[in-house]
Amino acid sequence: MKPKREEQTPYSGIERQLLNTFFSGVYISAKDFLTIGRNMNMEGLALKNRELLVKEIIARANKNSQTAELVSQLIKIISLRISEYQNLLSNYPNNGAILSQMIQKSNTTKKLIQNMLRTNPYG
Repeated sequence: MKPKREEQTPYSGIERQLLNTFFSGVYISAKDFLTIGRNMNMEGLALKNRELLVKEIIARANKNSQTAELVSQLIKIISLRISEYQNLLSNYPNNGAILSQMIQKSNTTKKLIQNMLRTNPYG
């Protein structure tokens, strides 16, 4: 039996980036995604796995023309994580290699998310 192909959306790449700590440099928990949804007045979000939450939040943001707000919420969380990494880096300089890499990946993820706003295929 062939594996089922996942449906691709215009934001599939960003969804994968946000869900994979190795590529994004940050871990955004299900609770963080719920907080984003609540901050954007999204009713009825249930505590599900992270993948379902991020897909639902992005879909609702597009449907309700809240992409700019979603980008802002994600940037805020990523910026907070970068600040935490920089604090760790100053307190634990021997871990500089891994922390610097995480900071770089996190900044790249921020830029990718900012591009999401500029290239919103839904308007």
